[in-house]
Amino acid sequence: MPERLPWEPSGKPRAMKRAGIVIDLRRCIGCHACSVSCKTEHDVALGVFRTRVRYVERPGKAQLSFLPMLCMHCQDAPCIPACPTTAMSKGEDGRVYVNESKCDGTTDCIAACPYDAIQLDPQTGIADKCDLCQHRTDVGMDPACVASCPSGTLRFGDLDDPDDPVSKLAQEHGARGFREDAKTRPTVQYIGLRPSVEAAVTGGIQLHPEEDEVIYVQKKSD
Repeated sequence: MPERLPWEPSGKPRAMKRAGIVIDLRRCIGCHACSVSCKTEHDVALGVFRTRVRYVERPGKAQLSFLPMLCMHCQDAPCIPACPTTAMSKGEDGRVYVNESKCDGTTDCIAACPYDAIQLDPQTGIADKCDLCQHRTDVGMDPACVASCPSGTLRFGDLDDPDDPVSKLAQEHGARGFREDAKTRPTVQYIGLRPSVEAAVTGGIQLHPEEDEVIYVQKKSD
């Protein structure tokens, strides 16, 4: 059997009811492989990120927690009704997309997103966000962030398929969405998400735990 290279399709694409990612925070080592691979895969502009990682100190412990963050692909996505040009939409498998041909660069979607997951591309002026690497999953590959994670923190699958290993993982370990108080029903689910970590995290990407000033914060436009 010929050797399969890492970037070659690993299987046949399959129809999904709700494509999503489960992030097992017990495994995350804060290496930024997910954010770097995403930036490379999509040629994301300098200073903005589709995927970012935050470092959070655990109260009373000399230990850090890490939190990868990306578009949550919400089932009740507030960015969709907020967009005045209908550039934001949801696919059949539940992913939230940006239709670049419809986007006029207004920032209503950015203001509506409670996760700071959308930004304007500084080169094109068009809204930019994670799409779970549809170009990869359409040919049977995992999203770039999932494929590059060295610790198996990120898993991609169908969260509405009870037989999917990723769906089973989420059920077994009580995975939940980030900021459930926002009532957006996120499809990105976390295992081991502590309330203290959730409360401490804001948008942006942190490059070193001791250098809070080295953070690219994705600011909402006025």
